Amino acid sequence: MTGTLRRWAVAALLGCTGFAACNESGAKPNTVVAASDSADQVLYGFVHYLTRDGVREGQVEADTAFFYDPTQTTVLRHMKLVFIDSAGKENARITSRTGTYKWQTGNMTADGDVVLRSNDGRILKTEQLLYDAAKKELTTDLYFTFDQKGEHLEGDGFRSDLRFEHIVVNKPRGEADKGTLLPGQDADSG
Repeated sequence: MTGTLRRWAVAALLGCTGFAACNESGAKPNTVVAASDSADQVLYGFVHYLTRDGVREGQVEADTAFFYDPTQTTVLRHMKLVFIDSAGKENARITSRTGTYKWQTGNMTADGDVVLRSNDGRILKTEQLLYDAAKKELTTDLYFTFDQKGEHLEGDGFRSDLRFEHIVVNKPRGEADKGTLLPGQDADSG
């Protein structure tokens, strides 16, 4: 074999070997596409007013907001939701690590270290809280605590209007002012 032909044969052999190596599966990266990688828009210092028929009912704030156009959803980090009464005054505030806002319905979900504080001193704590805008209702299926003026209530989920005037609690337990027990409890189960 001549030198040129030999070099060509070696080059062809190396090329085939390189091509075969490119088609082998080899090591694959172990990364997963994160929600922030697939968002249509990302906003920092997000503030959005919630309105119904031109009247402001609330305000949503987050340090970061990820918008997903196909599902019409916004995922929020370090969320704060403020409810405003008919006189335009803040009457309650919800904070959480994350949240989800559905553009079409106005429904929201708060997740992780959720705390609701009302201006009259009521405090609700849970890991997830859902807000149904059409019903103006708050719900959770998870354990929660609710404290107000000397009363303490716990349960395994609840449904309530925004003023906490009509509450339905799953497995309620706790004490009312001056040690009054809730129905169905005895002094030892407190």
